[in-house]
Amino acid sequence: MKNILILALLFATSAAWGLGLPASGEPVLTDANLLTGFVRVDPDDKKPETLGTKAWLWQDGDDLLVRFEAQIDSSFTQGSISVKDEGTSADYLRVQLITIPDAYYAYYYVAYPLGNLLDGVRDENMNVDYAWNSHYSYESGFTADTWTVTMRIPLNELRFKQEQPYRWKIILGRYSYQSDEFHSLPYAVTNMDKDYFLKAQDIELSTPVRHKLDITVKPYFVKSYDLIAQTSSWDPEHVGLDIAFNPGQRTRIKLSLNPDFSDVPMDRAQDDYNSKNPPYYDENRFFFTEDIDAFGLDYDVLNTRNIVQPRLAFKATGNTKALNWGVLGAFDKEIRDGDDLINPGDYFQALAINPNWRRFQMYNGVVSRVNKGYYNHVYSGSLKWEYLPHFYVTSVLGLSIRNSEAEELPEPQQGYKIGFGLRADPGDFDLSLGYMRKSRDLAHDAGYLYEKDHEYVGGNISWSKGYAEKKLRYASFSAWAYGYHSDLSLDPYYTYESGFTANLNLSSRFNFLANGTLARVPDLANGLHDVYNGTLGCTWARLSKFRIYAGYMYGNNLVYMLSDTYPQHRVNINAWANPLKNLTLSLVGSWNLYGYEKLIHPETGMVLLDDEYYIANAALEYTPTAVFKITLGSGLSSYEQAGKNATLNYYGNLRYEFRPEWFAFIGIKSAQTQTEPSTWGDPLGEFRQDLNTAYAKLSVAF
Repeated sequence: MKNILILALLFATSAAWGLGLPASGEPVLTDANLLTGFVRVDPDDKKPETLGTKAWLWQDGDDLLVRFEAQIDSSFTQGSISVKDEGTSADYLRVQLITIPDAYYAYYYVAYPLGNLLDGVRDENMNVDYAWNSHYSYESGFTADTWTVTMRIPLNELRFKQEQPYRWKIILGRYSYQSDEFHSLPYAVTNMDKDYFLKAQDIELSTPVRHKLDITVKPYFVKSYDLIAQTSSWDPEHVGLDIAFNPGQRTRIKLSLNPDFSDVPMDRAQDDYNSKNPPYYDENRFFFTEDIDAFGLDYDVLNTRNIVQPRLAFKATGNTKALNWGVLGAFDKEIRDGDDLINPGDYFQALAINPNWRRFQMYNGVVSRVNKGYYNHVYSGSLKWEYLPHFYVTSVLGLSIRNSEAEELPEPQQGYKIGFGLRADPGDFDLSLGYMRKSRDLAHDAGYLYEKDHEYVGGNISWSKGYAEKKLRYASFSAWAYGYHSDLSLDPYYTYESGFTANLNLSSRFNFLANGTLARVPDLANGLHDVYNGTLGCTWARLSKFRIYAGYMYGNNLVYMLSDTYPQHRVNINAWANPLKNLTLSLVGSWNLYGYEKLIHPETGMVLLDDEYYIANAALEYTPTAVFKITLGSGLSSYEQAGKNATLNYYGNLRYEFRPEWFAFIGIKSAQTQTEPSTWGDPLGEFRQDLNTAYAKLSVAF
């Protein structure tokens, strides 16, 4: 009798905490480990789903098994085949596993009807980092009325406390493409902020998970051929090695010797012709995108595109209960063209320690860029304190020191930035007010910082609301205004910027967008000009295999080369199509027309400033299986400059995963300049090849 009472007490304690998962090597489909009762969270009305979903959970050694049985009907959308971490327009089932609830992140796993693999990590800001990869797998099958998925999630590659039993949390989700609805179990919506992770379903696992040392060694070899110089590469810089080491469930370390980015596509053509700052390009190299969110550093402090061709790079990230940390280092390569120095070969380093509690969050980072006779060190810190529910205090502090013997600075430059703000997000509203000051000598040589020596104050207000069972699905409006006091150390002047954005999303999958801006901005000589522009756009995404956006912008904008404002017209088109299950096409383009006459040099006849041009980026992807993919892409700009009628780049990549984590790549990259314009007799004109390289890459894993 005593033993029965003890067992009953243990069961009651486990049941009171959460769902206890059975341990079994065979499927366990009982009411004791069943989760059902999904409710609609988008639109957010908590309405029960009409097509029921059941999920059974159990533990098989070091793996978590989740079996879904979802009712389906004729609206069930299968989507297309894709390689790992590339989603598709389809129904899907999702598991978010929270192993350290008060660290505010979740492991993110998605299952599609055709078996596409998509995983990542959701952070406390609700962003999902898809660069994180796991070894999860699942089986998917469906009949006329039921979709069945059995997902296997390896637990020994996750971060968690070594305390038994494991008391974790889980959020299950289901998305229906045709109705554009998302259901969740339990009820949890992302606007809950950090409470989103605490509202999850409690689960308890009793079987110990064996720690996996998890050392991965990936040597690779690249053979390239310059089609212009007709020379091939065969030197040590084309042989590299990646070593990934996870000494604990909460620590990840990666070392890369000669990290190779040959399979990274060409940068997209973009409209940066009327900009007073150098163009900014997003990072697309996997080594630098993976886990970069752990550092909490903005792109103005650390822009890894400044690391041109690293010889050696290393990275480590980890977390404890209330602390995230990261270390990044890279030795860049010195590049010369004869006696001209193209890239100095600096050493880059970033250190971050970020404590994080439920109502209080800090970011602390130190970024350095150094070389012989040169250094730049930056401290970047910020905090966010929720002193009352939905009311926040924020602050920013940055310090920098820089010296360069080549520039013969009389003493090291010391700069700073300081700011504070207030924010409130009660209900459907979000309001903020802030102040920032940046000194003239603030230097972020490892980042992207070009606007400084100013102070500003401003704020914004936004409103958003979702509607259920109505033709209007979602509506939002936001407005902002900032006043600037610029050039503080020399000849101060005042500028401002303001604007609004409105969005209407209909249940028919029409999305209407309107925005406008009004500002006073300086030209290159600090002369002030009033500018404005407005945009109207519409997206149609009714069909699962086709969607398109079209927008028109009219404005009166500053042209820096002419130091004056002129009318500007712009038409934007963004289209995507999936005509076959394994074929997708995309096109992003814009046409621009300014209200000035084309500026031509009177003696040479060369165009100095173009008044009408278009920019287009197109891509074709063919994916017959989840391990084989061919990508073709091209970017074109018709902007005329001295000696240039247009610029064209294109690339082609073949990716084949012939064994798990064993890859073969073959590709070509080309960048060209049109030196003679197109004519009826010669529609292509004449092109000069600036870059034309073919490559083959082999990467294996042990």
